[in-house]
Amino acid sequence: MPLKTLIDGYTLFVTSGPNELGGEGGLFHRDTRYLSTLEVDIDGAALTPIGETLDASNAKTVTLSTVGSAVNEIQERTVAKHTELVVCRRQAVSEGAGYAETISVHNHAATQRTVDLRVRFDADFADLFEVRGLRSGIDRDIATAVREDAVTMTYRYETADGEPTDVRSTVRFGRTPAALSPTEAVFSVEIGPQGRFDLPLSVALDGATLDPESPPERPSAVSLPAAETGTAAYDAVFERAAADLTALTTETEHGPVPLAGTPWFATPFGRDAILAAHQTLAVAPTLAEGTLRYFAAHRGRDDVPEREEGPGKVFHERRHGELATRDRIPHAPYYGTVDATPLWVTLLDELSRWRGDDALVTELAPALADALEWVYRTSRGTEDDPFVYYTNGEGILDHKAWKDTADSIRFADGDTAEGRIAVAEVQGYAARALDRGAALLDRIDADVEPHTDPTAYAERGREIEAAFDEEFWLPDRSFYGLAKLGDGRVVDAVTSNVGHCLWTETIPESRADDVVETLVDGPLSSGWGLRTMSPEDAGYSPVSYHAGGVWPHDTSLVALGLSEYGYADAAESLASDVLDAATYFEHDRLPELYCGFDAARDPIEYPAACTPQAWAAGAPFAFLRAAVRPVPTDDGVRIRRRPELFADGAVDAIRDQW
Repeated sequence: MPLKTLIDGYTLFVTSGPNELGGEGGLFHRDTRYLSTLEVDIDGAALTPIGETLDASNAKTVTLSTVGSAVNEIQERTVAKHTELVVCRRQAVSEGAGYAETISVHNHAATQRTVDLRVRFDADFADLFEVRGLRSGIDRDIATAVREDAVTMTYRYETADGEPTDVRSTVRFGRTPAALSPTEAVFSVEIGPQGRFDLPLSVALDGATLDPESPPERPSAVSLPAAETGTAAYDAVFERAAADLTALTTETEHGPVPLAGTPWFATPFGRDAILAAHQTLAVAPTLAEGTLRYFAAHRGRDDVPEREEGPGKVFHERRHGELATRDRIPHAPYYGTVDATPLWVTLLDELSRWRGDDALVTELAPALADALEWVYRTSRGTEDDPFVYYTNGEGILDHKAWKDTADSIRFADGDTAEGRIAVAEVQGYAARALDRGAALLDRIDADVEPHTDPTAYAERGREIEAAFDEEFWLPDRSFYGLAKLGDGRVVDAVTSNVGHCLWTETIPESRADDVVETLVDGPLSSGWGLRTMSPEDAGYSPVSYHAGGVWPHDTSLVALGLSEYGYADAAESLASDVLDAATYFEHDRLPELYCGFDAARDPIEYPAACTPQAWAAGAPFAFLRAAVRPVPTDDGVRIRRRPELFADGAVDAIRDQW
């Protein structure tokens, strides 16, 4: 059974079944599992799930009963098709506070019932990486204290700096149990005819105050507007996307920052957060501002090979669990990506353009200068080209761009690429960052000295753009290649990566028609969004993470690019494809990705896709922007297009923010 998640910022509750956490489930906060077992039964009998309702991104109601599958077996004629006991579990998480639940036992009978309600619980304080399969060899000694209505479990360890750290879970009940042990509470419950018994419980994190009967509500770190599209089905998609992205956003000292996704990536990721901020810039500028400040504050300062850190570099992933704080994994933070840094620069440029002032640019000028120098220094490429390369297989990640799985960079014949690799979209990000970032430095009067003359940054950006067009172009396919290798070969697969170069305006106008035809009317179009690889290439599979699946965020960035090049109708078509797909998924929620089958069958979620995920939730807002083509002016936002896809209410969602 796929894992399901409730999330509120860094705190999430993961289940593999309606009444069990399973091997990977639990209550997690900042990469530590604070609860590994939580099960309920009546009189020792297992309960059967009969329904589940998602009340919010951080709350749900699970309904169970004593009915069993035997009611439909021919030989079991005496089994009553009548259930007297129904159990509802209303569950919610609250960031930093913990987990709260009310267990309601309903007696649908004409007589009073007396039953034993048992709640089993435990905490192992495992690091999330251990839950996912990493063998650490850590043997944890957990102290347990039992009081009248609560059990507290505590684990202490020392960080790499020798600082003692306590992690603590307190399971507290709103009723006094008849019996309470370190792992089980028993309640002897009398329920009148057609009556109900409620048992509130809570799991508080690290001494937080959490009342089982009235858990706190966290103020939203970011507010995304309702988008009234004029179509009820699309309104539901936007409503779910806004709720998910709000739940995935945490408030930091630098402002709101989106976390990547659940169940295993509820932590800041440079690429994911920055792209989600790009997608939602028109409707949530504060998210972009917080993201920019946060990653500027945590940018690389030194050359640290084991973390792939470099001065000015934006990190890839930051972890907070025991393994990270004890330096058992290089994630505090880990910098192994080449695209997050130029994307940070382009986000800063975009936000300054929309706001019409350079106040934030001036504030973040030291980080801007550092980031530009990192891109400039990294884009030396080889002796013959200016591209940004990485070497696959070095460090933790197989690849250092968004398609980071081992088999994601493939030739048209299916062979995988190895060695030094310059991926198409990264060249677009770098060229735009160097050009726009140089202009920002020129424009502001900041007390910071750039490492290199900004004119050199701009020149390098133009060199990348020209070399990309010359060396990545595939004349026989009228399209650009996926990547160039250090040995000079071009990876000739047709992929969605090239569409990002429309978004960064890297592709010459003279090539645009050919590129757009392949993207929108050619083999990359699935009818539900863009496939990541063409089915005409030997490496394609519709059930592939990066070589055939459809990623909503990927398609949304291409739609933004199409809109900028004047292909707004094509952008609107992609938007409707993905929004239509969302209506087929549970809770009208776009998953991380879905399979790249065609429109002849319903869209199918990719196995183990992250759901919810920040840049999937950001996609509808990017599609809205692509369809209406808003542009900031001194008098607010001017809408350049009135699409059939969205009513004026959706347009107002953008206009009202500025």
